[in-house]
Amino acid sequence: MRLVSLQVKNFRVFKELSLAFPDNVIGIIGPNGAGKSSIIEAISWALYGTQVARSGKDEIKSVFAGRWDPCEVCLEFAVNGEIYRVFRRLAGRFERPEVELFRGETSESVGVNETRRYVQELLGLDWRGFRTSFLARQQELNAMSDLRPAERRDQLAGMLGIERLDKAIQKVKEDSRSNERQAGFLERQLAETSGIELRIMELTKRVSQLSRQVSSLEGVQREAEAAFEKASDHFLKVQQAKSAWLQLQAKCEAEEKTTAHLSEQLHNLKEEASKLTQYQQELAELEKKLTDLPDFRVQLEAMKLAKSRLEMRLTLTKQETNLTHEKSQVEARIAANGKMLADYDGQLNTIPDNVRNLLAEEQRRLEQAHNEFAHLREQKVSLEGEIGKLKQQMASIAQFGPDSVCDRCLRPLGDSLPEIKAHLSNELSKLQTAAGELDGRLRIKEEEGKKLKESCQDLEAKAKAHYELTVKKEASLKEQKSLTQRKEELQSKLSEVSEQLGQLRQVHFDERQFSSLAKTVEQLEQAHSRYNRLKGELSRSPAVDKAIEDHTQKLAAAGETVASLKAELEKLAFSEKDFETAQQSFQAAQKLLESAKNEHLAASKEQELNQKELEGKLEQRKRFEQAEEELETCRTSQYYGEKLAGLLAQFRSYLIAQIRPTLAEFSSRLMSEMTSGKYSLVELDEKYNLRVMDYGQYYAVDRFSGGEKDLANLCLRLAISLALTESAGLSRSFIILDEVFGSQDSERKDLIVKALANLKNRFPQIFLITHVEELRDRVEELIEVIPTGAGWSEV
Repeated sequence: MRLVSLQVKNFRVFKELSLAFPDNVIGIIGPNGAGKSSIIEAISWALYGTQVARSGKDEIKSVFAGRWDPCEVCLEFAVNGEIYRVFRRLAGRFERPEVELFRGETSESVGVNETRRYVQELLGLDWRGFRTSFLARQQELNAMSDLRPAERRDQLAGMLGIERLDKAIQKVKEDSRSNERQAGFLERQLAETSGIELRIMELTKRVSQLSRQVSSLEGVQREAEAAFEKASDHFLKVQQAKSAWLQLQAKCEAEEKTTAHLSEQLHNLKEEASKLTQYQQELAELEKKLTDLPDFRVQLEAMKLAKSRLEMRLTLTKQETNLTHEKSQVEARIAANGKMLADYDGQLNTIPDNVRNLLAEEQRRLEQAHNEFAHLREQKVSLEGEIGKLKQQMASIAQFGPDSVCDRCLRPLGDSLPEIKAHLSNELSKLQTAAGELDGRLRIKEEEGKKLKESCQDLEAKAKAHYELTVKKEASLKEQKSLTQRKEELQSKLSEVSEQLGQLRQVHFDERQFSSLAKTVEQLEQAHSRYNRLKGELSRSPAVDKAIEDHTQKLAAAGETVASLKAELEKLAFSEKDFETAQQSFQAAQKLLESAKNEHLAASKEQELNQKELEGKLEQRKRFEQAEEELETCRTSQYYGEKLAGLLAQFRSYLIAQIRPTLAEFSSRLMSEMTSGKYSLVELDEKYNLRVMDYGQYYAVDRFSGGEKDLANLCLRLAISLALTESAGLSRSFIILDEVFGSQDSERKDLIVKALANLKNRFPQIFLITHVEELRDRVEELIEVIPTGAGWSEV
C-alpha cells in the first residue's frame, strides 16, 4: 500500500490542506501542538472513521468552522498497482457522517459500515492491525528493551494480533462455563418433577368442588339483594321527611341569629351617635388652640437651619485638624523615602549593570568545562576497558603458550608468540601512558571547574542583589510619586475647608430656646392631628342616623319571619323513633348482602387461584420436558467447548513459538541493510531479550551505543510492521515513525536518518513526525506545520 495524496477541509486545526506523497523519506516537522499528528489522524480517519479519533466525533470538526460548513477528508492511495480514493465527511448541522470509496472512477462502497468492511477486506487489516503495521512511536521502541521478559512477549503478541486468539479462547471457555452452569440449574429444576403429578391431581379435584360451591352461593346472594332493595326504599322515604324537617329548623335558627345580630348592631349605632355629639364640642375647643401653629412652624425651621450650620462648622473644624495632621505625616514619609532611594542608588553603583551577561558567560564556560571533563572521563573509561581486555589477552597467552589462538582468525599463534607478546606489551605501555596523561588533564579540568563554579555562585549572588535592589527602588519611586500626589490632594482639600469655615463664622444658636419651641410645636402638631381625626369622624354623622333608621325596620321584619317558620315546623309530622327503626332495618339488610357477596367472592377467588395454579403446574410439566432436552444440549456443548479451548490454547502456544524466529529473520535483514552489513544477525532469546551478533557472538543490545541500541529496537519494530503487511499481502508499503528520535544527539539522529534511507526497497515511503528543527535539512521531502496564532495551522 502507498499513499498518493491527501485533501483536508475543516479537520482539527486545518482549514484547508492539500498534500502529495512521493516515494521518499518525508519529514513532518513543527512545534508541539501544531497539528503534525493531525495529518496522520486524517489519513486514518479517512480509512477507518471515528474509531481512530483521539476524541469524540464532536471534536473532529474544526472549532473555527461554521455550523453548516462540512468537515472533509479525501485520501488517494494505491494497492497492488490500482488507485483508490476514499472521501469521508461530516455534513450538515448535526455532522452526519458520509463516506464513499472509489477504485479508479468506479464507486465501490457507500456508507460507514459498508466502506469499513471494504477497507478491511482490501488491506487485510482492521484499525488496530493498520496502526501496528504502519505507525511506530518512541514509547514502543523503548518498551522493546525496558519491559520484563513476560511483558515483552505479551506486548509483541498483542502487536501481532495474537490477543484476538486469547479473546476467542476466553469466549469459548466462558461459553463452556455458561453451559455447565445452565446444566446444573436444569438438573436442580428437574429434581422437583416427582411432586408435580400428585399436585395436579389434587388441584383438579379441588377446582371441581369449588365450582359447585360458587353456584350455590350465587342463589343466596340474589335473595339478599332483593331484601336489601326493599329496606332501602323504605329508609329513603323516612330520610326525605327528616331532611324537610331539618331544613325548616335550620331556617328558623338562622332568622333568630339574624334578629339578635340586628339588635346588637342597632345598640352600637346609638352609642356611636352619642360619641359624635361629644366630638363636636371638642372640635370647637381645638380650633382656638391652633391659631398660632403656622408662626411657630416658621420659627422652628429657622432655628433648625442655624443648628445645622453650627454642626457643619464643628465638622469642618475637625476635618481641618485631621487634614493638617495627615499632611505632616505624608511630608515625613516623603523625606524618609528620599533617603531610602539615595541608599539604593549607592548600593546599585557597586554592582555592574551587565552582571547577568557576565553570569551567562561564566555559566557557558562552566558548562563547556563540564562537557570537556565528561569527554575526558569517557576516554579514560574506554582506555581502561582496552587495557583490561589487553591484560586478559596477555594472561590467556601466558597460560596456554604457543597453543593460544588468535581472537580474530582463531588460528594457533605458534612461533609468532614472542613477537605477539612484545607487540601486546608495547600496546599496553602506550595505553597506560595515555591513561596517565588523561588523569593529569582530568585533575586540571576539575580544578578549573571548581573555580568557575565559585565565580558563578558569586555572580549569581550579585545578580540577585541587583534585581532585588532594582525592584525595591522602583517600588520606592512609585510610592514617592503616590505620596507627592497625596500631599497635593491634602493641600487642595485644606484650602476648600478653610474657605467653607470662613463662610460659617457668624452663626448664632440658643439650644434652650430651640428645645422649648420644638416642644411647643410638637404639642400643637398632636392637637392638629386630633382636630383632623375628629373632623373625619363627624363626617359620618348623617350615615349613622340613616343606619339607625334602617336597622329598626329590618329588626321588625325579622321577628315576623321567625314566627312564621315556627308555625310551619308544628305542622310537619316527623318522629325520630320511626327514623331509627327504618335505619336499623336498612343496616341489617346491608350486612346480610355484604356477607353473601364476600362468601361468593372468596369462593370465586379460591377457584380462580386453584385454576391458575393448575394451569401453571401443567405448563411447568411441559417446561420440564423441554428442560430435559436442553440439559442434553448443554452437556454436549460443554464437552465440545472444553475440547475446542484446549485445541486453541495449543495453537496459541505454537504461534508464540513462531514469533521469535520470524521476527529475528526480518530484524536481521533490516539491521544488515541499515548498518551496511556491520551487524547482520539479530535474535530474540527465550526471554525475548533482543541480542545482536558482533564478531561472531551474540550480545544484549545494552552492550552497544545508544544509537545502535535505538537502531536495533527500530529494526524489531519495523520487522513487526513487515510481518503484518506481508501477511496482509502488502509487500511494498509505507511506515510512519512518530517522535522516534527522543533525546538523541546530533550524530545519532544522522545515523538513524541515513539508515532509514537504506530501506527504500522495503518502505518506499518513510514518514518522520518530529519537533526537532535540525532534521529539516536531513530529509528528502519536508512538510512543515506552522501555527498561525489564530487557532489554526498552515502547511
